[in-house]
Amino acid sequence: MIKLVDYLPAGVRKMIPPFILEKIPFLMSGIVATGINFGMYLLLVDRFLPPGPATMIAYSSSVLVNFVLQRYFVFKLRRSVQSAFALSMLVSAGGMLIDWFIVTGLHQFPYLGDQEWIIKGAATGIVFFYNFYAKRRVFEGARPQVQGKVEAQERTGNLSQERTDAPTDQNTNTPTN
Repeated sequence: MIKLVDYLPAGVRKMIPPFILEKIPFLMSGIVATGINFGMYLLLVDRFLPPGPATMIAYSSSVLVNFVLQRYFVFKLRRSVQSAFALSMLVSAGGMLIDWFIVTGLHQFPYLGDQEWIIKGAATGIVFFYNFYAKRRVFEGARPQVQGKVEAQERTGNLSQERTDAPTDQNTNTPTN
């Protein structure tokens, strides 16, 4: 599997916190899918359909593209492709409902009713995090729980260890903060 973050220089990778680093490939695949979602939505709502049906069609088409991108570039598949696809579509259906409720709900506000970019942007931002955590679970399964880490360090006396990634003074090799 190609990991897009592996193309970042090692120094840059070390500076980015892991909880952000793991979302970069998902964000990149999401940008492609979001482009399809926004483009199709704006085209449909501008010329053919009301916001509700337009958002459902646009979201559905972007979900199919997103599955392929996530399968090959984002997550490590730990189940059959058929199972991952079915579960991914179920998660995406939940995301589509969240998206639909947000879009149709925000159209009820007088000052937002015709601000399609703001409405769709708000919905996309919220659904991004729902999709990341739910799809990671679909593709990779449950993550092992890290329990008792502090208790284990207390028992072994490793709580006083210095951070190895902290900036240091080059002459004395002591932490600078």
